[in-house]
Amino acid sequence: MNRLPSLRSVQAFEAVGRTGSVRAAAEELGVSAGAVTQQVRALETRLQHRLLQRSGRGVALTPWGSLYFQRVSAGMEQLRSAKDDVERERGSKHLMVSALSSLAVGWLGPLVLEWKRRNSDISIVVQADDLEPRMDTGEFDFRISYGDRHRQHPRHTHLFTDRLMAVASPDLLSAGPSITGPSSLLKFPLIWVEWGSDYVAPPTWRDWFAAAGVVTKNVRRELTVSHGSAAVYAAVDGLGIALAQYSIVASALARGTLVRVMHPELMLPESHFLAWGAAVPGKPHAAAFQSWLIEAARRFG
Repeated sequence: MNRLPSLRSVQAFEAVGRTGSVRAAAEELGVSAGAVTQQVRALETRLQHRLLQRSGRGVALTPWGSLYFQRVSAGMEQLRSAKDDVERERGSKHLMVSALSSLAVGWLGPLVLEWKRRNSDISIVVQADDLEPRMDTGEFDFRISYGDRHRQHPRHTHLFTDRLMAVASPDLLSAGPSITGPSSLLKFPLIWVEWGSDYVAPPTWRDWFAAAGVVTKNVRRELTVSHGSAAVYAAVDGLGIALAQYSIVASALARGTLVRVMHPELMLPESHFLAWGAAVPGKPHAAAFQSWLIEAARRFG
């Protein structure tokens, strides 16, 4: 079995090689010079090579010692850097959040602003991205996404299950035909969202009319977009009635730029979730933001 030398003996040797003195190494490590010498001798015995030799009043590296020092000094520097990284992250007041672009503005944006009002010293960057990041790289603290993509992340929790509702701009409704029932919506341009094959198929306008009790095969596709946010922008511009996620239109409904047309509302087949990096529990501000966000999401749901 290729057993490695003890880390303590390697640390002692690296300190001597770097400082050029047993005494200086001992002061740096907070031990006696005799303890440093003992650890270096144990390392020499383990490697079966002499690593240090006397040079005047000090010590110098032997050829074997010089070769070994080049390698272990790089490793010890990595260990010191890793320690610094952990300590810096633990005290960091900077949070990185990745989110589906459909959620980044409409739902998450107002929540981040509310958190910032309560925690003005915390910096939060939200990056909109429909591709799942790897949470083990440390690039992001959190990821907010949808569906079975949660399987890609070792640490995750359910946030809420969204619902679809018919929304339109007030100007479109006031200028269009009168609405006397669900079938009246067939007289308006209807905005469709093409989710693609990456997700379980969500309800469509056909499902909405069926749930409303309207039996029809004539549900036209006047406008089809590839993203929920695009459907909302089109609805705000008066291009038609959108069947949109509440999480995306909630702020527009609050501002009055969109209104709910009528029931029913249809639940999405899958849920949104929150994933987080391994370092989050050790970062007080990140852990507090996580708890607050989960509570806010579940109230919303």
